[in-house]
Amino acid sequence: MQVSKTASLGSWSEVAECYPAFPAYSRRLLKMLVDEVKHLTDAPIFGDIGAGTGAIAYALADMGLSGYAIEPESQMVAVGQRLAPTYPAVSWINAPGECTGLADDSLDWVCYSTSFHMTNASEALRESIRILRPRGFFTIVYVLADLESDPFQLEIENRIRDMAPAVRRAVTPVIGQMGSYEALLNQYPGLRNCIRLATTEGISMTEERYIKYWSGRRDIPSQVSPEVWNSILQMIAETFRRWQPGSLRFRSTAWHAQRL
Repeated sequence: MQVSKTASLGSWSEVAECYPAFPAYSRRLLKMLVDEVKHLTDAPIFGDIGAGTGAIAYALADMGLSGYAIEPESQMVAVGQRLAPTYPAVSWINAPGECTGLADDSLDWVCYSTSFHMTNASEALRESIRILRPRGFFTIVYVLADLESDPFQLEIENRIRDMAPAVRRAVTPVIGQMGSYEALLNQYPGLRNCIRLATTEGISMTEERYIKYWSGRRDIPSQVSPEVWNSILQMIAETFRRWQPGSLRFRSTAWHAQRL
């Protein structure tokens, strides 16, 4: 089976080491989803697809669930597996969401974590329906900086635009696609009753962690010289020291539907 991938900017392998510094998904939102899934079974088995280094998989393990972290990039898997001994309930699979290798009707919950836009949507949904048990749940979750409520992060974005006006930001088309997910899941054969949940929360970050978070971006360094990228990172560090933000605002959004 040939998997069609959405074009991306930069390499995931080059930034895998930075991913543990990325903001966590809202535990409050995840808890609401877990409570819904537990209406189906007390011990749901999940598949976190596009798992990255395991942010959602390990959060769900902390909540008492077991399942799989499924990630196509081998370097992401390698970084995520360093924590695996601490989370024996999570098994890693190096595979794309369109072809997971899991058995039919083997999961109670499929969850795409900030990754659905990188799939062939029709193939990913077909595979998800195949591996989900009847009445199992399908979820798309994203966590992104909330530029509407966080003036510090908005200033960072504006200053990057001033320093590199020709750069195409990877997040721009992602936000556009996110607007279509509710209709997509409501109209997809085999799914029903899509709901959308969202919450914005403050996340405390040190300057070191925030710079590592930005160092994990693939899009900007793939389009500018190393000198410009280093200047951008220096600007971010200087702006952080000037603002001394107590917390940074990130918005977690989920689209959640049930298999018929």
